[in-house]
Parts: sequence; structure tokens; C-alpha cells
Amino acid sequence: MPRKRVRSRFHYILILSLLMVSSSPLIIHSYPPVLGSSSISLPKYITEYQIPTPNSAPLAITVDKDGMVWFTESNVSKIAEFDPKNALFHEYPVPGIGDMWGIIADPKGYVWFTQYSGRGSVNPGGAVVQGGAGRIMRFDVITKNFTSILIPTIGSFTFRLALDQQGRVWFTELLGNKIGVYDPSSAQLREYHVPTNASGPAGLAFDDDGVLWFTECYARQVGRFDPQGESFMEYPLGKETASQIVSSPVGIEVNNTHDVWVADHGGNWIVEFNPGTGETVKYPTHIPPRELYSISLVNDLLTDSEGRVWFCEHGGNSVGYYAPRAKTMVEYRIPTGPISTTLWLALAPGGDVWFTEWSSNKIGVVHANLPVPLSLSVSGDHLRLSTGEKSAFSLMVTSSQPVTGNGTITYSWSSYNPHDISIGFTPPYPVLNNRVQVQTQLALPARISPGNYTLALEVDLGDVIVSSMVETVVISTPSPVVSPMATDLVLWIGLIVTLAVIAVIGARRIRRST
Repeated sequence: MPRKRVRSRFHYILILSLLMVSSSPLIIHSYPPVLGSSSISLPKYITEYQIPTPNSAPLAITVDKDGMVWFTESNVSKIAEFDPKNALFHEYPVPGIGDMWGIIADPKGYVWFTQYSGRGSVNPGGAVVQGGAGRIMRFDVITKNFTSILIPTIGSFTFRLALDQQGRVWFTELLGNKIGVYDPSSAQLREYHVPTNASGPAGLAFDDDGVLWFTECYARQVGRFDPQGESFMEYPLGKETASQIVSSPVGIEVNNTHDVWVADHGGNWIVEFNPGTGETVKYPTHIPPRELYSISLVNDLLTDSEGRVWFCEHGGNSVGYYAPRAKTMVEYRIPTGPISTTLWLALAPGGDVWFTEWSSNKIGVVHANLPVPLSLSVSGDHLRLSTGEKSAFSLMVTSSQPVTGNGTITYSWSSYNPHDISIGFTPPYPVLNNRVQVQTQLALPARISPGNYTLALEVDLGDVIVSSMVETVVISTPSPVVSPMATDLVLWIGLIVTLAVIAVIGARRIRRST
């Protein structure tokens, strides 16, 4: 995919879509019911809280060491504090205006956030212009005072933030093509040019060795910066094939085995990247209703103490996690819909996951420790098929509590053409009592591109979707093998036919001449 297309995709999906929402009246709907959904009495996995100030546009969110939730309100130039125990909001006007896409809380009682303004815009996305002023803001929780640290680069678009082990504040410059660091102890700020031009540095995260990783959403890469050696390395994500392409990497996280996880905001999946081998594996989320979005637009992610990779879906209107060991994904639909525009996540000390809802003016929390009474297993978690081939296998659905009603069996596929494959389930709406075996028939068309894919087999309960991942390798159908003897025979027959034709033509010419 050309870089120009990547840039336009990211801007259109992540930012211009916000402007489209802000220009129309806010309409809140309930999420449409799923055909055949179970009547199981599920726990209330998500709780939402309405923000006091109307149309505040909550964006960046974080949780401090005491469990207090902090978030930015870009439309009204405020930051807010929410006390989950008492369900109380406190809002603080911010000096100056501009987009506020990043926020973190440090252990010393300061809240840091980014701000970028261009042409006096207040609405998020309106300041995505060259020539704006970028800054990092510090809020003292005790004194309630703000401090502004200006970014030297004009038109930087200061975006996301991360703290290192020394308490320094690192940031990305989406339009300035730099990463930077501010040291509060010395009040020194430094910027570093990313080697690839116009790469669009976005999300950032540190690994256990203190190395900074960041996404390059325009260049379709991840970057690695060593603060000690002040050196960069860059890694392309995927290839120009349907099975591997990663079009707009935004959120990023690095686990304790140094695997890099990326949220692809131009796709329907999260991505696991191995820097040592350069391999990528895409794990698809559920497919949103076609009238909303054709892809889920995963934007942010984080990992918890159990190794689960949490993510939020802008287009899919869900927050979910992927458990790598179990190869299982769980997605929780946000009650406010059809699109609440959730973009960023934050992990609380107790394990709950908080998120903002830009278009519905709310914040929400997933109660991560509540059990999901459903588990899936597949007869084989690896498939190797040729184009045009069919395969049959079984999906076992196990419920840990009595269930009345049924669930809907669906699937997702890790390419931009998820309906390229043909798949059927028997039964498609199983009664979920104890253990149910579902027969699955998969057919690959001859036109599908060879490569490494992931098939997600899903049970949709309406409020919750549970998926099991099946790694699928698609190879080209081998051409028929022709023996050398057969080839020689064909050549001889062709030669004889050619000579016969020449002889007939020559005989006709002789007759005409006589």
C-alpha cells in the first residue's frame, strides 16, 4: 500500500471521523440485538459514567497509583478527575486550547498531558494542521497549578506520552516526525528525528530493558529507540499481501518476552510482531455491522498482569482482550452505541480497564475480573490448506453455568476481505447448555492470496463475544505434473500437425498456379 494511501486512511478514520461526529447532533442508541443471542443472565461487565460538562470530547485517559481516573476534555479545554469509589467528577480548566491526545500520572503527584493547537481550533482533529504550537502540560494535584513546557518544533502535534524509570516524560510528535523527552529534574527537553521521513510517530511504550518502542502510523512500521546509545532501529510491519498488511499502527505494547503488540487502526485486528524474525501474526476481532463500519478500527492496547492484551475498537464499539496462551479473545460491547468512539485505554491498579467515549461524552470501565461463563476449543488450532481446498473440523463450546436460549456462531478472518472465504456451521445457533459440539466447514476460493492468516471462530452472546483463534496457512494449489515423455509426445504431435498444414497449403498453391 503506498504511503500516501496510509496517511489518508489514518487521518480519515482517526481524526476526520471525529469532526464528522462533532458537526452533527449527538444521537445515542442501544446496540442492535444479535440474531439468536442467548438469554443467559450475564454479569454487568461495563459501567459507564456521564461527564458533567456537555460535549466535552473525552480523549486521553490514565489511572494514578491511588486508583483515581484522569482524562482530557479536548472540546472544552479541561482535564478531569474521577473518583470510582464515590462516582464523583472534578474538572479543571486548562490554560490554552488544543487537542489533548496523551495523559499520564507520575508517582510524585503530577498529571502530564499533551496539547497541540492550530488556528485556534478547540474540536479534536481541527488542529491537525501544519504550523501549530505543541506543548506538554503538568498539573500539580495538590496545588491545582498548571505548568506549560513548549515544544521547540513548530507543527509538531504532540501526541502520546510515556514515563521511563527515571521519571522522565517521553512523547511522540505525530506531524513533527520526532520523539522527545522532558526531564523534570533538570527542566531539559530534547527531540530526536525519526529516520524515516513523515513516519507519523504515534503510540509509545518501554520494554523491561528501558528501550522505547513506538509506532509509525504513516510509514507502517514500528521504531525502537535506545535512550543510552541514542540510536534508532525501524522494522516494517507486514508485506503488500492481503494476509500480512498492517496499514495504520497506532497503539503499542511490549511484553516480558519482548514480543511487540500493535493496534492496527486501519484494520480489524491486533498484531503480534517478533522483532527477531520479522514475523507478524494478526488476530482478528469481530466484524462490525456493515452499516456502521466494515472493520473494527482497533486503536489502543495494553497488557495486564495476567499477560492478556487489552484493546479498544473504534468501529466495533467494544473493549476486549486476547489471551495468547489460551488463543482466546473476549470482546465486551459498550452499552452506548452504535459507535461511542472509544479510542484510548487505561489500566487500574486492581486490574479494571478504563476507556473514554468521545462521541457519547462518557467514560467507562470494564470489570475485568468478572468471569465469562463460556470457553471454546477447536479440534485443531493449526490449518494448512491449498487455495480452492475445503476442510472440516469441530468447535467445542463449553458453558460453566446453566443457559437458556442459544448463541450465534460467527467468524472473522485476518484480511481486508473477510468474506472471501466460505464457512458454515452446524448448528449455527446452538443451545448453550454444558457442552455443545459445532461442526465447521471451511472452503477457500481459488482466488485467495497465499499467506499466513488467522481464523477466529466466535460465539456471540449479544453483550459478549468469545473467540478461539486458528492459525491458517494458505498455499497455492500445485499445478498438474506432466511427465517428460508426455511433453515429448505433445511436441511431436504439434510438429506433425504443423507439417501437415504446411503441406496442404503448398498443394493448394500448386493447383492455383497450374
